[in-house]
Amino acid sequence: MATASQPRSSTAERKTFAIVRPPSLAKATKNTTTPTGRTIDPSDKRVNNIRINLLTNRIHRKVTFAEPTLVFDKFLYLGGLKSLYEKNRATRLNITHVLSVVWIRPKKDTIPPNAKHFFIKAEDTILFDMTPYFEQACRFIEEARQSNGRVLVHCACGVSRSTTICCAYLMKHHSMSLEQALTQIRSQRPIIV
Repeated sequence: MATASQPRSSTAERKTFAIVRPPSLAKATKNTTTPTGRTIDPSDKRVNNIRINLLTNRIHRKVTFAEPTLVFDKFLYLGGLKSLYEKNRATRLNITHVLSVVWIRPKKDTIPPNAKHFFIKAEDTILFDMTPYFEQACRFIEEARQSNGRVLVHCACGVSRSTTICCAYLMKHHSMSLEQALTQIRSQRPIIV
Protein backbone atom coordinates (compact mmCIF):
# COMPACT_ATOMS: atom_id res chain seq x y z
CA MET A 1 0.00 0.00 0.00
CA ALA A 2 1.28 3.48 -0.81
CA THR A 3 2.35 5.76 2.00
CA ALA A 4 2.90 9.50 2.00
CA SER A 5 6.57 9.07 1.03
CA GLN A 6 5.97 6.54 -1.77
CA PRO A 7 4.53 7.38 -5.19
CA ARG A 8 1.22 5.80 -6.05
CA SER A 9 1.55 3.26 -8.80
CA SER A 10 -1.93 1.92 -9.43
CA THR A 11 -5.57 2.91 -9.06
CA ALA A 12 -6.08 0.16 -6.48
CA GLU A 13 -3.65 1.96 -4.17
CA ARG A 14 -5.47 5.32 -4.38
CA LYS A 15 -8.11 4.38 -1.85
CA THR A 16 -8.56 6.78 1.04
CA PHE A 17 -9.29 4.07 3.60
CA ALA A 18 -7.79 0.61 3.85
CA ILE A 19 -10.12 -2.25 4.65
CA VAL A 20 -8.71 -4.23 7.54
CA ARG A 21 -10.27 -7.63 8.01
CA PRO A 22 -9.81 -9.08 11.50
CA PRO A 23 -8.78 -12.72 11.79
CA SER A 24 -11.66 -15.14 11.98
CA LEU A 25 -13.32 -15.42 15.37
CA ALA A 26 -13.34 -19.18 14.91
CA LYS A 27 -9.53 -19.43 15.10
CA ALA A 28 -9.42 -18.98 18.87
CA THR A 29 -10.69 -22.01 20.74
CA LYS A 30 -9.52 -21.57 24.32
CA ASN A 31 -11.53 -19.76 27.00
CA THR A 32 -9.72 -17.09 29.02
CA THR A 33 -10.21 -16.46 32.72
CA THR A 34 -9.91 -12.87 33.97
CA PRO A 35 -8.21 -11.92 37.26
CA THR A 36 -11.70 -11.60 38.78
CA GLY A 37 -12.51 -15.22 37.83
CA ARG A 38 -14.85 -14.40 34.94
CA THR A 39 -14.58 -16.74 31.93
CA ILE A 40 -14.47 -15.09 28.51
CA ASP A 41 -15.09 -17.14 25.40
CA PRO A 42 -12.73 -16.61 22.43
CA SER A 43 -15.20 -14.71 20.25
CA ASP A 44 -16.02 -12.28 23.06
CA LYS A 45 -12.30 -11.78 23.70
CA ARG A 46 -11.68 -11.05 20.02
CA VAL A 47 -14.57 -8.57 19.89
CA ASN A 48 -13.18 -6.82 22.97
CA ASN A 49 -9.72 -6.65 21.37
CA ILE A 50 -11.24 -5.09 18.25
CA ARG A 51 -13.01 -2.54 20.43
CA ILE A 52 -9.76 -1.72 22.27
CA ASN A 53 -8.02 -1.18 18.93
CA LEU A 54 -10.81 1.14 17.79
CA LEU A 55 -10.65 3.13 21.02
CA THR A 56 -6.86 3.33 20.82
CA ASN A 57 -7.12 4.72 17.29
CA ARG A 58 -9.60 7.34 18.53
CA ILE A 59 -7.16 8.46 21.22
CA HIS A 60 -4.54 9.18 18.56
CA ARG A 61 -6.97 11.55 16.81
CA LYS A 62 -6.53 13.99 19.72
CA VAL A 63 -10.11 15.21 19.46
CA THR A 64 -11.01 17.53 22.29
CA PHE A 65 -14.53 18.09 23.51
CA ALA A 66 -16.30 19.39 26.56
CA GLU A 67 -17.06 16.89 29.28
CA PRO A 68 -19.99 16.42 29.42
CA THR A 69 -21.20 17.44 25.97
CA LEU A 70 -24.59 19.01 25.31
CA VAL A 71 -25.91 16.83 22.49
CA PHE A 72 -29.56 17.83 22.13
CA ASP A 73 -32.00 20.65 22.83
CA LYS A 74 -30.29 22.29 25.84
CA PHE A 75 -31.17 19.44 28.20
CA LEU A 76 -29.48 16.20 27.07
CA TYR A 77 -25.82 15.82 28.00
CA LEU A 78 -23.57 12.88 27.17
CA GLY A 79 -20.32 12.08 28.92
CA GLY A 80 -18.01 9.67 30.64
CA LEU A 81 -17.17 9.12 34.28
CA LYS A 82 -15.06 12.27 34.13
CA SER A 83 -18.37 14.16 33.97
CA LEU A 84 -19.22 12.92 37.45
CA TYR A 85 -15.78 13.28 39.03
CA GLU A 86 -15.91 17.02 38.50
CA LYS A 87 -19.07 17.62 40.54
CA ASN A 88 -18.88 21.39 40.26
CA ARG A 89 -19.23 21.16 36.50
CA ALA A 90 -22.44 19.10 36.70
CA THR A 91 -23.78 21.45 39.35
CA ARG A 92 -22.88 24.51 37.23
CA LEU A 93 -24.72 22.92 34.29
CA ASN A 94 -27.81 22.45 36.51
CA ILE A 95 -27.87 18.68 35.95
CA THR A 96 -31.05 17.41 37.62
CA HIS A 97 -30.98 13.80 36.40
CA VAL A 98 -28.08 11.37 35.98
CA LEU A 99 -28.44 8.15 33.98
CA SER A 100 -25.46 5.86 34.62
CA VAL A 101 -24.86 3.08 32.07
CA VAL A 102 -21.86 1.33 33.62
CA TRP A 103 -20.89 -2.01 35.13
CA ILE A 104 -20.27 -0.66 38.65
CA ARG A 105 -22.67 1.81 40.26
CA PRO A 106 -21.04 5.24 40.75
CA LYS A 107 -20.46 6.34 44.34
CA LYS A 108 -23.24 8.50 45.76
CA ASP A 109 -20.89 11.40 46.42
CA THR A 110 -20.15 11.67 42.67
CA ILE A 111 -23.81 12.34 41.82
CA PRO A 112 -24.74 16.05 42.01
CA PRO A 113 -26.76 16.94 45.13
CA ASN A 114 -30.54 16.67 44.66
CA ALA A 115 -30.16 15.00 41.26
CA LYS A 116 -32.31 11.97 40.45
CA HIS A 117 -30.20 8.95 39.59
CA PHE A 118 -31.02 5.95 37.40
CA PHE A 119 -28.49 3.13 37.12
CA ILE A 120 -28.28 0.53 34.35
CA LYS A 121 -25.75 -2.23 35.01
CA ALA A 122 -24.26 -2.62 31.54
CA GLU A 123 -21.09 -4.38 30.43
CA ASP A 124 -18.88 -2.60 27.94
CA THR A 125 -18.98 -5.32 25.29
CA ILE A 126 -20.53 -5.44 21.87
CA LEU A 127 -22.39 -8.59 22.87
CA PHE A 128 -24.25 -6.91 25.77
CA ASP A 129 -27.93 -6.41 24.85
CA MET A 130 -29.15 -3.01 26.02
CA THR A 131 -32.59 -3.17 24.42
CA PRO A 132 -34.35 -4.37 27.61
CA TYR A 133 -33.36 -1.06 29.24
CA PHE A 134 -34.45 1.31 26.47
CA GLU A 135 -38.00 1.89 27.69
CA GLN A 136 -37.05 2.80 31.27
CA ALA A 137 -34.08 4.90 30.18
CA CYS A 138 -36.16 6.83 27.63
CA ARG A 139 -38.86 7.41 30.24
CA PHE A 140 -36.25 8.76 32.68
CA ILE A 141 -34.80 11.15 30.08
CA GLU A 142 -38.25 12.32 28.99
CA GLU A 143 -39.19 12.95 32.63
CA ALA A 144 -36.17 15.25 32.89
CA ARG A 145 -37.19 17.13 29.74
CA GLN A 146 -40.81 17.53 30.82
CA SER A 147 -39.76 18.89 34.22
CA ASN A 148 -37.45 21.42 32.51
CA GLY A 149 -34.48 19.55 33.94
CA ARG A 150 -31.19 18.56 32.42
CA VAL A 151 -30.02 14.98 32.18
CA LEU A 152 -26.50 13.59 31.98
CA VAL A 153 -26.29 10.16 30.35
CA HIS A 154 -22.87 8.68 31.00
CA CYS A 155 -20.89 5.46 30.69
CA ALA A 156 -17.18 4.98 31.36
CA CYS A 157 -15.82 6.93 28.37
CA GLY A 158 -18.93 8.57 26.97
CA VAL A 159 -18.61 6.77 23.67
CA SER A 160 -20.77 3.67 23.20
CA ARG A 161 -23.23 2.74 25.96
CA SER A 162 -24.30 6.30 26.71
CA THR A 163 -24.55 7.06 22.99
CA THR A 164 -26.75 3.99 22.52
CA ILE A 165 -29.17 5.23 25.18
CA CYS A 166 -29.21 8.77 23.75
CA CYS A 167 -29.90 7.39 20.26
CA ALA A 168 -32.75 5.25 21.59
CA TYR A 169 -34.26 8.33 23.25
CA LEU A 170 -33.97 10.51 20.13
CA MET A 171 -35.51 7.77 18.01
CA LYS A 172 -38.43 7.17 20.38
CA HIS A 173 -39.32 10.68 21.53
CA HIS A 174 -38.12 12.81 18.61
CA SER A 175 -38.93 10.47 15.71
CA MET A 176 -35.37 10.35 14.41
CA SER A 177 -33.92 7.50 12.43
CA LEU A 178 -30.79 5.86 13.80
CA GLU A 179 -28.70 7.75 11.24
CA GLN A 180 -30.28 11.09 12.21
CA ALA A 181 -29.75 10.43 15.92
CA LEU A 182 -26.10 9.48 15.41
CA THR A 183 -25.52 12.50 13.17
CA GLN A 184 -27.02 14.78 15.82
CA ILE A 185 -24.81 13.34 18.56
CA ARG A 186 -21.66 13.22 16.41
CA SER A 187 -22.13 16.86 15.43
CA GLN A 188 -21.68 17.80 19.09
CA ARG A 189 -19.35 15.02 20.26
CA PRO A 190 -16.91 14.09 17.47
CA ILE A 191 -15.33 11.19 19.37
CA ILE A 192 -18.42 9.12 18.47
CA VAL A 193 -17.69 7.08 15.33
